[in-house]
Amino acid sequence: MEPGPGLVDRRIDTRWVGFVIKRRLQLLKHRAYLAYKPYRFPVAGALEPAFRAAHRIKPVHFDPLDWPDTHLPHDEPLTRETTEPIPRQIFCFWTGSNPLTENRRRSLDAIRRMNGDLDVRLITPATMDEFVVPEHPLHPAYEHLSLIHRSDYLRCYAMHVHGGGYADIKAPFHPWTQTFELMDRSSAWMAGYRVPVRLMTPNMTDPALELVMRRCSELRLGQCSYICRPDTPLTKEWWRELNLRLDHGLTELAAHPGNARGDNADYPLQLNEILAQIIDPLEVKYRRHLLYSASLFVDHSNYL
Repeated sequence: MEPGPGLVDRRIDTRWVGFVIKRRLQLLKHRAYLAYKPYRFPVAGALEPAFRAAHRIKPVHFDPLDWPDTHLPHDEPLTRETTEPIPRQIFCFWTGSNPLTENRRRSLDAIRRMNGDLDVRLITPATMDEFVVPEHPLHPAYEHLSLIHRSDYLRCYAMHVHGGGYADIKAPFHPWTQTFELMDRSSAWMAGYRVPVRLMTPNMTDPALELVMRRCSELRLGQCSYICRPDTPLTKEWWRELNLRLDHGLTELAAHPGNARGDNADYPLQLNEILAQIIDPLEVKYRRHLLYSASLFVDHSNYL
């Protein structure tokens, strides 16, 4: 028996009402997110001490061997136990052909002014030949990377091959000389500021590993600035995994190269795929070889 016209109409009306309600709920959710977005980091910062106190009471278990399908189980011999001075240099990168913005120019001037006793080196496409050494040529995928991912690649190159400091072109709050001196007096491999809030956790391919990284927020270093001894087990594993990921993605990258931010259609790399996804777990793995310094924290606001 076929339903009458009225029943069909009522079914259509019900579906339409359901669609409208669903759509309005989605819009409300989006508006709520936009309203909350400016406050999410202050809220997270206010809650962070409670989370970290809980983590100290019940520390997270982290064993690289528990993650056999990642880059974590590899172990390099301790070939860089040294007290030789770390090169007194800070690398900054501008990977596009466009000029620095005014904010970036002011930030670079501030980095140089605050660190007048250090060699602050701005590496651009025009000065790349002065930076790249013949024994370590750039990966073939480099030219296909987004400008952001080029910077991610070059900071690993700088820390592993050259050593010294790396800084985003953002305004500093403190000079770095004291942290260089602390590094020289220690056997630490890498120095940086602690990740301020667990909200700053990279999206990992394994959700379980991402949860562990979130719980290890106070052990990880922020990505905007650090100081490294070159050629340590940490930088070796960072460098190796970075190049393996670029090997794997080379064909797709050549077919779909990135724009400035890597948000163009079909670009194959996620935003944090060749930096935070690699180095954050390595920092937790080698946490006993890290030196934490709030002096390396930089201004995260109004820098574009």
